[in-house]
Amino acid sequence: MHIAQIHNTYLDRGGEDIVVANEKKLLEGGGHQVSQYFVHNKEINTTGKKLKTALSLPYSFEQKRKVKTFLRHHKPDIAHVHNFLPVLTAAVFDACKELNIPVVLTLHNYRLLCINGLLYRDQQLCEKCLSKKFPTPGIQHACYQESRLASFFQATANAVHNYRKTWQHKIDAIIFLTQFQQSVFERSHLSFPKEKCYIKPNFAEDHGFSLDAGDYYLFVGRIATEKGIECIIEAFKKNGKHLVVVGTGPLLETLKAETQQHTNIVFKGEQNREQTQAWFKGAKATVFASRMYEGLSLVILESYSFGTPILAPDFGNGKYLIEHGKTGRHYKKGSAESLVKQIELFEQSDQGLLRRQARNKYEQEFTPTKNLEVLEGVYQMTTQNTTQHTS
Repeated sequence: MHIAQIHNTYLDRGGEDIVVANEKKLLEGGGHQVSQYFVHNKEINTTGKKLKTALSLPYSFEQKRKVKTFLRHHKPDIAHVHNFLPVLTAAVFDACKELNIPVVLTLHNYRLLCINGLLYRDQQLCEKCLSKKFPTPGIQHACYQESRLASFFQATANAVHNYRKTWQHKIDAIIFLTQFQQSVFERSHLSFPKEKCYIKPNFAEDHGFSLDAGDYYLFVGRIATEKGIECIIEAFKKNGKHLVVVGTGPLLETLKAETQQHTNIVFKGEQNREQTQAWFKGAKATVFASRMYEGLSLVILESYSFGTPILAPDFGNGKYLIEHGKTGRHYKKGSAESLVKQIELFEQSDQGLLRRQARNKYEQEFTPTKNLEVLEGVYQMTTQNTTQHTS
């Protein structure tokens, strides 16, 4: 099968960009042909280009024309769209439909419901726009780029396609990363036909695993409030257990200063991929504490791939992806006391069994082989359904 990947890359290479690259490699390894049409946020580098991008957010006729030229040249069997903002815009879906090319959209975030894509504002969850076809609260709170003007343009773009029903009528298949993410959309004003909806998580490469854990717990991620790091630090200040923190962020120096007397807490800073994998492999458990819903954290997938159990809050994806007492344990979100208690219970459990079950979770759901199987299934069903509707 010939797949066209269509993607608007980010200014700083992020998780979505990595996922797109990984899927290309995965598909080509499975014998498929992949062509790519990419635009790049780094090219929005002058005032004129920024103004042009803002004004065309609802619909870029220029990108529609360019995408159609690309599709006519490459003649793919299906188009797979990832991020389409701010340059591509939803015009890409019309480009595909006008050429009768089936189109799949992966929802990596909540951008169709929330103009900052996170459902998170002022260090707390925010669902004020879930029921709004025109997301006025997002403008009021300057949720996009901390600017009411920029938020107005983004909100208008969302509203145009909400009322136009672009998401329902111009897209043939929607991929959610998790069951929880799908449930958030089901609670919103934006509903998709169930026959178009699929759940396909991201995947992690298999670098082996170990049933023999070290003596430390592990946090990997941005050292920032939204990642829940302060709750984790407080818990380990209380219990004296060994904690390794991998990553950098705005709170790094502050937390290092606060924990100078707590030698059980060690900050390793930024680590390369091989170093981080070694930390995952040897950890007793990974501690996950994000205060946001997130899409699907690669930290969870990496941890499972090494057979490392996970301690996570009892909300959002953590509630769905971590099986309490089987692949890890749940604690109350934001509660250091609850985390301390669950660590105590974790230490009393059969950790070898938990590690095997964590690894089994990876093998059943998050391997490249499983991911390719699901992705091929989505493409096959989508092309079949589209052919039936057009014949």
